[in-house]
Amino acid sequence: MSSLPERLFSLPFVFRGKHLFSVNLHLAVREVSLPDALAGGRSDDSSDLFVPAGVDGCLLCKVPDPGWRTHTLYDDRVAYVLARDTWHYLSLAGGYDGFLENRYSAKTRESFARDEARFAAQFGGALDLREYRSAAQLAEFAELSRALCGDAGQVDVVRAKDLGGLVGFVLFADGAPIACLGLQSQGDTLLYVCAGEREDFRQWSAGAIVHLQAIRRLFADPGNRYVDFRPGDCEVKRQFANGALRSAVVLNLRRTLRNRLILSAYSLTRQLSAGREEAAVVPEAIRELLVFAG
Repeated sequence: MSSLPERLFSLPFVFRGKHLFSVNLHLAVREVSLPDALAGGRSDDSSDLFVPAGVDGCLLCKVPDPGWRTHTLYDDRVAYVLARDTWHYLSLAGGYDGFLENRYSAKTRESFARDEARFAAQFGGALDLREYRSAAQLAEFAELSRALCGDAGQVDVVRAKDLGGLVGFVLFADGAPIACLGLQSQGDTLLYVCAGEREDFRQWSAGAIVHLQAIRRLFADPGNRYVDFRPGDCEVKRQFANGALRSAVVLNLRRTLRNRLILSAYSLTRQLSAGREEAAVVPEAIRELLVFAG
């Protein structure tokens, strides 16, 4: 389990749509990498975590969920599962053709091939997919992806660019960027950063084409093992992933009277809000961490 910088989080108490108050917590942030999660071991066992001195507890922001109870009192801590989600990933074992055959029906594979051929025939006779890796190229990718990924996606691109390891793919039509995909390389794993396409090119399946062509290139590099789509369920992730885990965001606080009261009150407000939108509220700082750790 890897450790990220300690952070100050505000835990919001929301009842019937009204924000009552927030409690600040100084937390050590930890997460499990996709390879470690798939390898099993004890990385998903919250009872084995050490809480460093000087903090209120630990925030496990991306860990496999073995089926923890939502609110649990342990001998040395009190834990609360803030959120549960699906953690999609793509295993790059084997070859690209094997991936297509194992993941999609013959009809779907024929549809992919037909879409690519139709697109190429309409726009220049061949697919114009460009890859961005150098500093100068990534500066260009950041600009090209601005209009395709939206504001949230652009923030993630800038963060990945600053941290290093960003890899960009852009599909062009008649010299204009129409779809893109951004990944961040971390060892043998590529983290999904952003993806986007122009609305007027959805009819050409531009988004699917850029994903499949990028995945083809990733399979060709034996140093790549996984694409980590990160927790969060959406159509794009379901379409191109070939595996999934259940994941959780878990808050572990020291077993003190204050912390027990905090999580008991938090649990009560969530229970009373069951079925309402605020029941799914995750602190904004934690949500940002889930989208892009670091």
